[in-house]
Amino acid sequence: MYKTLNLGDIEYRYAIYGCEGSDNYGIFLLGALQEIATVEFFSKYFARTLNTIVIEVPGTGENAVLSGTVTIREQSKMVLDLIQYLGVEEAHIFAVSYGTAIGVELCDIWNGVKSLSVACGVPGIPESARMATIDVIAAARRDRKTFANTFVNVLTVDKDTIPKNDVIRRSVIRSVSKYDDYRAISFIENSIRLLAHKPTNLAAVSMPAVVIVGEHDPYATLKITKGFADQLQNAHYVVLKDADHLLHLQQPEKLAQALIALAKNQIRTTEEFKQLAS
Repeated sequence: MYKTLNLGDIEYRYAIYGCEGSDNYGIFLLGALQEIATVEFFSKYFARTLNTIVIEVPGTGENAVLSGTVTIREQSKMVLDLIQYLGVEEAHIFAVSYGTAIGVELCDIWNGVKSLSVACGVPGIPESARMATIDVIAAARRDRKTFANTFVNVLTVDKDTIPKNDVIRRSVIRSVSKYDDYRAISFIENSIRLLAHKPTNLAAVSMPAVVIVGEHDPYATLKITKGFADQLQNAHYVVLKDADHLLHLQQPEKLAQALIALAKNQIRTTEEFKQLAS
């Protein structure tokens, strides 16, 4: 069950999944259109290993809309305020898509980050994806059906090798089509924020890291995500086969295993990660 909190006039939604006998914590940062309820499989999976706090970053999920003039850096400080309010001194960070930029900033402003595990994301919007992002923003201003179809067409590919691909794409279109104006505006503001963002200090990501990408992702492409991983001091790069940007729906078990691997301290080489994701 999610919890709500107001700190300094900032609205937070989060959930805590406890792990009996563990003193370790993980912080799960969601994508812009994800909610606590939609990632429960991952939250419960992570909670087998450590206490997991799932956070809808202020301005995302079902939180109040934040103007695009509020920066990613400022959002990250808001997340840190919540982490410190909850009394967490150190944690492994799991970040999906939009949450990647927040996770990278946390590595710079909080010395409690033990590892960073990223799925289908880079800390910003690369040049090659800027026009596609603008297209989705424009569609969000028209009507929900156009928004839903444009969103899915930008982030996915039509590949028979991807498990349940047609079913998943149709399901996401139905879900996004039901968004009200409030959720559409939230998406627009967050997209504007991300379009303007550059990571403050990638050198701060010196802890163990893994960057995971779907092999067919047309948005956070292999080239883009590999370039991001190569800039990190201690990162593994993993390509998840038969998946695109919706890899959390297409390959949930493999993705969950790869995201939790650093926190479990059982996998130490990129080759071991590749075997896990194959």
